[in-house]
Amino acid sequence: MIRKLLGIGLVLAFLLAACENLPFELPWLEEAQPTATLATDPGGDATPTPEMTITVEPTPQAVTSLTVWVPPEMDPSLETEASLFFANRLQMFSDLNDGLDINVRVKAGSGVGGLLDSLTATSSAAPDALPDLIAFTRSDMENAALKGLIYPLESFTQIPDDSDWYGFTRDMALWQGSTYGLPFAADALVLVYRPESIPEFPNTWAGLLEAPTPLTFPADSDQSLFTLALYEAEGGAIQDNQRRPMLEVQPLTEVYSLFQEGVEAGVLSPDLVQYQTTSQVWAAFRDGQTNLVVTWLSDFLNSGPADATVVPLFAMAEGSVSIGTGWSWTVATPSTNRQELAVDLAEFLAAPEFISEWTAAAGYLPARPSSLEGWQSQSLRSTVGQVALMTRLRPSNDIIGSLGPILRESTRQVLQGMVDPAQAAQVAVESLEAQ
Repeated sequence: MIRKLLGIGLVLAFLLAACENLPFELPWLEEAQPTATLATDPGGDATPTPEMTITVEPTPQAVTSLTVWVPPEMDPSLETEASLFFANRLQMFSDLNDGLDINVRVKAGSGVGGLLDSLTATSSAAPDALPDLIAFTRSDMENAALKGLIYPLESFTQIPDDSDWYGFTRDMALWQGSTYGLPFAADALVLVYRPESIPEFPNTWAGLLEAPTPLTFPADSDQSLFTLALYEAEGGAIQDNQRRPMLEVQPLTEVYSLFQEGVEAGVLSPDLVQYQTTSQVWAAFRDGQTNLVVTWLSDFLNSGPADATVVPLFAMAEGSVSIGTGWSWTVATPSTNRQELAVDLAEFLAAPEFISEWTAAAGYLPARPSSLEGWQSQSLRSTVGQVALMTRLRPSNDIIGSLGPILRESTRQVLQGMVDPAQAAQVAVESLEAQ
């Protein structure tokens, strides 16, 4: 019996040793797999205690479409030269991205049902219908960023750090230190006149006061951008060290002195208070009611009469200063996966060569200096380039909201001879301090 047991033991030992050299594994010799251990509570119930937790991240779905919201003038179905450039550019991006479907939705530029209003409503009522990319004016971009409706772009693009921007268009991309937009089109305040009415056009405000042609500007504008431009050109500050709105008496007095002299010379009229917007001023110019106006460069580029000429605003004590604004591409989708592709499209639409041809056709100042070099007219390139270099970005919405109405009221009073320039400036400063 003992011999039999010894024999069986030797055979088993031989087989085990041989198994270690087999080219395959035997199921009964596989290492034990991790199992849940059992812990017994005082009540005697056995409960499994897992030794590890494995989290499986879902694979991001491929983006097969993007939705873009634009104002009416960018409608790719308009069949204008600018809209054809835009439509072709979108198709090019689609072709480069495996036939990506790009859906363009046209919204009003402002007001009820406009771009900002629609984005606000969609964000709360139907977040799944949010656009990926949306074209915003500077003012609306500020409001959208403040409401958290659009997203910073620093994680996706370094383009705003390029040197190929004008100073004010680089600022146009930023809000509170973060990049929220990629600028593509800009605008600035300019002088437009008919040379036949002023054969020898001056190059100073003093010279203009001696000209025979009245100047028209929107004196009743609640933004008062023309007055602000002159005030900044005179060296006036619009913010204090805490970034609060401010006005200074002396620079503002100089601006109002110019207005008073203009009234006395017949170049400025008390009736200017009937104009509230540059659109009204431009309509008066096109209708021949006035031959010299302060308006937006885009008005001249889009619908300037053949007998009209554009020049930059004249200098004050600190030089020539205009106020500018413009359009930027912003990202409204909360999906990181979609944001990346949306920024790719924004970069494609903000490329210098495309901006050059699109702005020339659409009638805007290009956001990039290199884009202006592609314009055909040398004289227009020169003038627009001068305007771009002297332009500062429009003050923020809260600054304009504080300063604009105060400047409008004091401008009205000076034009109508109700107060002298120094009094008007002092009252304006005190009104702001009382807010």
